[in-house]
Amino acid sequence: MQVWLEIATSASNNSWSIIFEDDIDLEMATSEVMESFPRDLWNKPDMIYLGHCSNPAGPIMYEGIYGYRVHKALNPLCTHAYAIRSNAARKLIRLLATPQRGIDRDIVNQINADEILAFSIHPPLVVQRPISSLNPSDVQVQNKNSLSFRIEKWLFSLSKWWRGVEDLNTLRNSTWATIDSNKVDY
Repeated sequence: MQVWLEIATSASNNSWSIIFEDDIDLEMATSEVMESFPRDLWNKPDMIYLGHCSNPAGPIMYEGIYGYRVHKALNPLCTHAYAIRSNAARKLIRLLATPQRGIDRDIVNQINADEILAFSIHPPLVVQRPISSLNPSDVQVQNKNSLSFRIEKWLFSLSKWWRGVEDLNTLRNSTWATIDSNKVDY
């Protein structure tokens, strides 16, 4: 919430801010893709999710020239990459003054209650790097050999399949396919 406070107090005219966590990989053409969307598209939502949020694509709002589509966001469970308006930051600070669960789940509740209008970009412009020894989580320690982790992973995969979520493997046909990840500087 600290970043929302910063946005709410420093941004004016309901301007946009983009928030990235530090463990993401960004599509190289992100600025071109986002600039290709019509200006009036940016007047509608409070938030736009840029990353893979394990959510199915909702109703299409715009189909872009680079193959990226903007959809109404349905249950976007992530906070690793999104754009937010300063007014929406103020609203979330007020609505989520005492969070009930993970902040991403609380945001989804506000979206589902029509307090926040959110769009999502499909395929995603950003992916979150998986937790590993080279990319450890500072908030979530995971034992990948534990039964609970394997069950949770299986249930999560089943849930994504059931909801029709695009698998990250579909990115093989996008710009991601042209990147040599061995040469990427993390």
